[in-house]
Amino acid sequence: MAAVKLASVAVTAAAAVFAGWSGYSWYSAAHATSVTYGAARDEALTTGRTLVAELNTLDYHDVNGGLGKWLAASTGPLHDQLARTDETTKKTLAANATVATGRVVDAALSELDEHAGTAKMLASVEITMAKQGTAPAVKRNRFAAALSRTPDGWKLSALDQLPVGAR
Repeated sequence: MAAVKLASVAVTAAAAVFAGWSGYSWYSAAHATSVTYGAARDEALTTGRTLVAELNTLDYHDVNGGLGKWLAASTGPLHDQLARTDETTKKTLAANATVATGRVVDAALSELDEHAGTAKMLASVEITMAKQGTAPAVKRNRFAAALSRTPDGWKLSALDQLPVGAR
């Protein structure tokens, strides 16, 4: 009987050690720097693509709504610049009678500082310009974007068009 009891205690102890080791291994793998960095990179890139497309989209039927979306997608100096859009500019945009729709064709992060909550991204954007009475025209631009992580998630803090010949 003592041998059975000793074997039972040994098996229970071995199972507890195995469970502890397995839990520690799982936790370590799930919280490894490479995993969390990759998740942060993917989140910044996915959000950045959406935000760049948003800032290249504007419908003349609702200029104020479009500018509101731009403000919601931006932070810092870019947000401040967009917030200074005056009534004359708004009227000019509405009078232009154009619907611009931006679509990010390709994008990549060139930098990511997960701890500082900043990233830099390059994006190739296709903008379809539809003006009343004319066939839609497509133009392609490249942008360098700066992203900042805010309490509301990633936002664009800068968006600069790159010259066509830039590398």
